[in-house]
Amino acid sequence: MATAAAALGTSALAGCSGSRGESLEPDVPDGIPETVETQYWREWETIDAESPPLDYSATAGAVLDRFPVEFSSEDDPWMREHALMVKRGLDDLGIAVELNDRPLNQLYAQSWETRGLEAIISMSTHGPDPQRGLDPNPLLMRATEGSLSNYDNYHNPELQEVLTEQAQTTDREKREELVDRAQELFAEDVGALITLYPNIITAVNTERWSGYVETPGNGPTMDSFVWTEVNLQPETDNRTYVKGVTTSMNSLNLPWAAGGAEANRLTFIYDGLFDATPDLDVVPALATGGGFVDDTTVELTLREGVEWHDGESFTAEDVKFTVELYEEYSSTSQVPFYEPIESVEVLGDHEVRFNLSNPDASFMTQRVVRSVILPKHRWEDVDNPSQHNPDAPVGTGPFQFEDWEQGTRFEASNNESHWMFDDDWRADALGEQAERGPGVESVIWINVSNVDALIGSLQSGSIDAIGTTLSTLQADRAADTGGIEKMTVGSYAPLNAKLMFSCPPIRDKELRVALAKAVDSEGFVEDFLYGQATVPSGENLISSLTQWHNPDATDYSYDVEEARTILEQAGYTWDGDDNLRFPNGDAWGAFVERLKPENTHKRRSDLDQPDFS
Repeated sequence: MATAAAALGTSALAGCSGSRGESLEPDVPDGIPETVETQYWREWETIDAESPPLDYSATAGAVLDRFPVEFSSEDDPWMREHALMVKRGLDDLGIAVELNDRPLNQLYAQSWETRGLEAIISMSTHGPDPQRGLDPNPLLMRATEGSLSNYDNYHNPELQEVLTEQAQTTDREKREELVDRAQELFAEDVGALITLYPNIITAVNTERWSGYVETPGNGPTMDSFVWTEVNLQPETDNRTYVKGVTTSMNSLNLPWAAGGAEANRLTFIYDGLFDATPDLDVVPALATGGGFVDDTTVELTLREGVEWHDGESFTAEDVKFTVELYEEYSSTSQVPFYEPIESVEVLGDHEVRFNLSNPDASFMTQRVVRSVILPKHRWEDVDNPSQHNPDAPVGTGPFQFEDWEQGTRFEASNNESHWMFDDDWRADALGEQAERGPGVESVIWINVSNVDALIGSLQSGSIDAIGTTLSTLQADRAADTGGIEKMTVGSYAPLNAKLMFSCPPIRDKELRVALAKAVDSEGFVEDFLYGQATVPSGENLISSLTQWHNPDATDYSYDVEEARTILEQAGYTWDGDDNLRFPNGDAWGAFVERLKPENTHKRRSDLDQPDFS
């Protein structure tokens, strides 16, 4: 027991620093530590820090200290209210909350801070990158031990095994079974609080333009997909489409972009090997066919007759050069594409072979769609690609670069020879949403300071569409003006309230289940979002809009009274002010037992622990 106590982290201090309310005198069974601190519970290869950034401890009989909960009101127009909804759920359990509204760039920076979260709960909406709808890996593989995005320190041995196997299973049917199982395990374990999938709401001018494409996750105006811009048809003589945005580009170097605006807008200039449709299917782009020859070999046929924007011909040599350049200079934005590639072979002017280091099930979905191919003749003499800022980026994409004024505007003109501007090709890809006609001549992104200014610019006719998300009320206000229409599309990108699994209370599955039952997502969607979101059945990262969704994942459902009963049965109590206290006595010993790495995915009944109520 002394060894177990040491492993759990013994503190010389009784109680939690800054405790509030009335605590009980600690009653600790022999050999059990009185206090358990936040700590790393495993040997994490991705973590070299000596201690987690979160300072939070659990002490027998003590009132729980406030839960630090972080969010960014820059993330979505209603994110503050969502944070308050989560706070109400914790309040109903007797857990006080310290809300922290952080700048969005700081919040997202934790994606690269593998030491762990700085709060017990950290909430944000995943971005609508196409590959997140095409394949389960971009969201599910975050829960694996080797992921640099596992910044909540979550580890479930069975889930780890299932995810590793599915990631290497190139047989689609077998892989679907494994992905279904992964969703079941994550939801049952409450690997996070997946509260909702917010609709994408915006406003556009429909008097000037027809052909807005309702793309899941992207809506008709955001920059993760190009479908609206290649499908729009002018209703007037003006063929310049102007989109108002609030975020600016920082460079013209897409492969080494840090993400954000330039990573999206510059994909209008470049092509990948394949593309994603609004139905979340993979369709040809620079590659027109091919696939796995065996588990580690992929052969692709490339599109013939394609020219770079400067008139040079595109060939397989450009693909080989691009992959080798990314690998040599560690392209930041293209890691998902080139990471599994061991080598590239040119089989002909328009044939290429990828030799993978290991079987990679997602290579023909997220990875090939994520790819950006560069012109060899433009980049082969660049001394330092990561610091290169092309004066005029050259790609093969549907739009070609015209002008960029940092922080102000970005302009691109149509590459009318591109296959996306072929009416018949677009009809096959878009179905009933496809429009025929001359299309746009150019697209201009104009930076506007804030949402109110965007709405004013749309209503005055200075811009044609708002290229960001709005709240329902904001979109309704914009649509009060004639010719302006509110548009709403569903999303496959969830709002994820991440939990810090190095923190003692989060390691207790009884408390995690209680948290899941205390958050009223449906009430929030109905009352505050006016129904403009989908509430998942259970804590499921994979949306029902995708082909990978499992509808049978565990759903604990909203029930505060039952949540409190779960806590009471697990030995938690409340003081006279209804503040939640950690278990005490034998119940404290059971609590400490549940925190051990081999037990943190087990309920009290799985460990044959008694009902302490």
